[in-house]
Amino acid sequence: MSKKTTDDSLVKAAERLGSALEQLEARAEHLLDRVREAQSAKNVDEDRSRLAAELDEARSRAALMEDAARDAGAALDAAIADVRAALRMSE
Repeated sequence: MSKKTTDDSLVKAAERLGSALEQLEARAEHLLDRVREAQSAKNVDEDRSRLAAELDEARSRAALMEDAARDAGAALDAAIADVRAALRMSE
């Protein structure tokens, strides 16, 4: 083999290696993008789960407050009835 042929072969091999490295880099970048997207989707799912739990808790508290309001209303009605009865007795 002549020096020119060897040099040409080395240049072509270097070009193929450069091309292969560029393809590898592009694929690695694509994979990193997919990993970032998956992480972002995971974060959204975690946020959705957390918000659903908070909503359930808020609904529970609202139901307890509704019960307490009903009880307070009933107690108030009873107190009003007692006051009216007391006023009638004093007439």
